[in-house]
Amino acid sequence: HTDPMNCPKCQVALHQAGYTFACARCGGAWVKDDVIVPMLEERASSLVELAWQPRPVDSIRACPECGTAMQTVALGEVALDRCPPHGVWFDAGELSAALKEAKHFRAEPKPHESLLHKLGKLLQID
Repeated sequence: HTDPMNCPKCQVALHQAGYTFACARCGGAWVKDDVIVPMLEERASSLVELAWQPRPVDSIRACPECGTAMQTVALGEVALDRCPPHGVWFDAGELSAALKEAKHFRAEPKPHESLLHKLGKLLQID
């Protein structure tokens, strides 16, 4: 059993809501690192590649899982706080904004990584 995680903004306990852990007080959401890409891929209906951009620090927030200061990053137009091993904090409205932008994060297919190539490798066919 793991300790409950607290909102990095309000310090109240987060509750699980689908793929996310939400704060009832501020409406923010914690999304675990291994969930964020599949969630955006589902929304974009394609593979996505997330280009995290550093942004100026406006406030330092602690990761709800490990307590270390999160990086201030931007994903597209959305300003976020991220702890690379654990997850990403979305303030109220930021998760829906990122989901709306999901199609812009589409991964450029690399010719050598095409689905047929991957299948061929899997089946050991040249």
